[in-house]
Amino acid sequence: MWNELSGVNPDTIRAISFEKMKLDSLPKELWNFTQLTYLNLEKNQLSILPDDFKNLTQLTELNIAKNKFTFLPLVICQLPNLKKLNASRNRIESIPNQIENCTHLEIIDLYDNLIGEFGTGIFQLKELRTLNIEGVMYGTNFADDLKRKLPNVQLLLDPPCKCLN
Repeated sequence: MWNELSGVNPDTIRAISFEKMKLDSLPKELWNFTQLTYLNLEKNQLSILPDDFKNLTQLTELNIAKNKFTFLPLVICQLPNLKKLNASRNRIESIPNQIENCTHLEIIDLYDNLIGEFGTGIFQLKELRTLNIEGVMYGTNFADDLKRKLPNVQLLLDPPCKCLN
């Protein structure tokens, strides 16, 4: 937890949780923790991530679930070692093409978002193993296309809505 880190050498810390802290921004001291591999920002009031977020290049797991994001922050696409991304229960409307820069992504959880545009970048992720889009509205044509483009990915999805074809 953040309150336990004062006076600690930031290079020795690998995981930090800000869960349920009602943050609408991140403390500037966070950027000193360049060796973080896990960061939990779940259940806050975040709607943006600052450009300094890209300094957390060692992150392998990021949880931004249950915040106020309306788009997947582009700065996340600059995290070269990211393997697991939980962005569930936000209001994310689109996935940027730049997500393809996260070449090590294995798991993406987008449960219960408002995604209308997936872009093309997600289809370039060679190590992607699980994509959760349960709770996201889509049509049957999209579901068929997704299965065809991601044949080796476990897709977690609700039945398509015929109203969206």
